[in-house]
Amino acid sequence: MGSLSRGRRAFTLVELLVVIAIIGMLVALLLPAVQSAREASRRTNCVNKLKQIALATLNFESSHHTLPPPKVLGGPGGLKSGGPDDTFSQYGSTLVLLLPYLEQGNLYANYDLTKTTSSAQNLRITNVAFPDYTCPSMYLPREVPMTDCGEKLGPGSYVISTRVDYAKFAQLDGAFATPPPRKGDVYDLGLERITDGTSNTILIGETNYGFESYVWDSGCGVDGQPKWGEFRWAEAYWAYAWGHTNADVRYNFNDPSARWDGGFRATYRSDHPGGVQFALLDGSVQFLQTAIEKETLFALITRANEEVIAGIR
Repeated sequence: MGSLSRGRRAFTLVELLVVIAIIGMLVALLLPAVQSAREASRRTNCVNKLKQIALATLNFESSHHTLPPPKVLGGPGGLKSGGPDDTFSQYGSTLVLLLPYLEQGNLYANYDLTKTTSSAQNLRITNVAFPDYTCPSMYLPREVPMTDCGEKLGPGSYVISTRVDYAKFAQLDGAFATPPPRKGDVYDLGLERITDGTSNTILIGETNYGFESYVWDSGCGVDGQPKWGEFRWAEAYWAYAWGHTNADVRYNFNDPSARWDGGFRATYRSDHPGGVQFALLDGSVQFLQTAIEKETLFALITRANEEVIAGIR
């Protein structure tokens, strides 16, 4: 018998539109799941980076018998006081001192602790984002550094936990002590002085470039436009680099909708939904929800206040 030949029937326009609509609906349903999976991956990556910073800090303490100072001090090796000038010196951040403990010995060897972060030699290291100090979830809404506006240092995601109140930069009560005022004295904050316990004391937490109400005012052609933020990983100056909650001025924890305040430069924020990640001095990482009680957050920041901490997860 001869076979019957039948031509394939093409889709009608209506059928094609229905198929496209179904595909669009499936994409719309799947997109949040995909985005959620991506954020979960980024958050895990961020957790690992915070863990590595915490382990580097503990290795530093084991080598020097002290936790690192809140900045590179003015004396030899960055661990001896340069006297009162240390408050305003710009030789580098704690994160600079931790470089060799993050398998960045060559980078550290090329850094001159006797020169500022923006010196010609050091700027080759400090003017870019450093992967170990950058959370992949952190979104940069502008170029950093914006050299036309005088910026020189690369951005970062992790700010050291030094105190609760903004103004107490000379009375640090967090995981970092106030540098000794007498020139030549060695910085000394061993783990034995963390009397609240290493599992109850924050070492470092996240910050971001998320404040639309923070605008440029430096006369560089973008005045009045959002600056968003300015945290830099190698920054040494206390006002920009030492983390706190600004509780004594206008408390802020992970609230980018708040009207900008100068004290918000180094408050804790993140681009993760619902909270901020912190590394504690025992090497663990905790995700603290935005709605955490202020008193609980303060207790986790201080190192020797003997507070009772509950419900941090």
